[in-house]
Amino acid sequence: MRQSQKPLSSSVSELSAHMNFDAILLATITCFSTLLGGAFATRRRKNIGVLGAFAAGVLITTSLLDLLPQTFKLATSANVLLENVMALTVVGFLFLYIISRAISHHVFGNEGEYVEVKHPLGGLFATSELSVHSFIDGLAIGFGFEADIHVGIIIAIAVICHDFTDGLSTVAVMLNSGNSLRNSLRMLFLDAIAPVLGAVVAFFIEVQQYYIVLLLPFFAGGFLYLGASDLLPEAHEKNPQILTVISCITGFVLIFILTYVLSSLLNV
Repeated sequence: MRQSQKPLSSSVSELSAHMNFDAILLATITCFSTLLGGAFATRRRKNIGVLGAFAAGVLITTSLLDLLPQTFKLATSANVLLENVMALTVVGFLFLYIISRAISHHVFGNEGEYVEVKHPLGGLFATSELSVHSFIDGLAIGFGFEADIHVGIIIAIAVICHDFTDGLSTVAVMLNSGNSLRNSLRMLFLDAIAPVLGAVVAFFIEVQQYYIVLLLPFFAGGFLYLGASDLLPEAHEKNPQILTVISCITGFVLIFILTYVLSSLLNV
């Protein structure tokens, strides 16, 4: 007796649904990776200055070795001039700089010197950028699975490894800007859930590459300001110099290794 065969369109639909599930599942794992990084920072919040130096190294290296190189690769196909990419990097830097200056103020300390008092809103702006970046990571996972299941898996592995430091950075930035632990955990949850939302959205809408190219350098500039001009100077003021330098270099080295090892896997 002749067996009935499924229509080709039905088989393609089943494969697409299976890939959708795989992408969302892996994006969910990135959620737990972010939460794990945030939990580590929460338990070590007494050493938040040292963690701030580590987060500074992570954010600076992410900008220079991850976000900007990705943007340069995408800019050519999206017909975006490299001059515009660098201009948006400057705009991203200035955006957080102006926000932080506008909402912080100085008061006289005990010894008569000026002491900067940071407003918690600055941490909210900064960590919101981290969350949007995580959302784009989720989009990348979803689009990767649409292109090829192996590409999707490798992109997901890269995001999972990187999101531990994202969770740590989110908590460190929030606490360093004077936010409460409760608000820090709220932003941690937002950052953790963002890749899952991105992976889901990837299967319902088509985001033009042009807009992603415009967003990435803006985030890179913001991360550069946050790491080099905010977290790192404060860490040096409140912690032993050698410990601060070692913590910052550790953040640099970790992202350096992750970036080059995972980029080599993506080129396989």
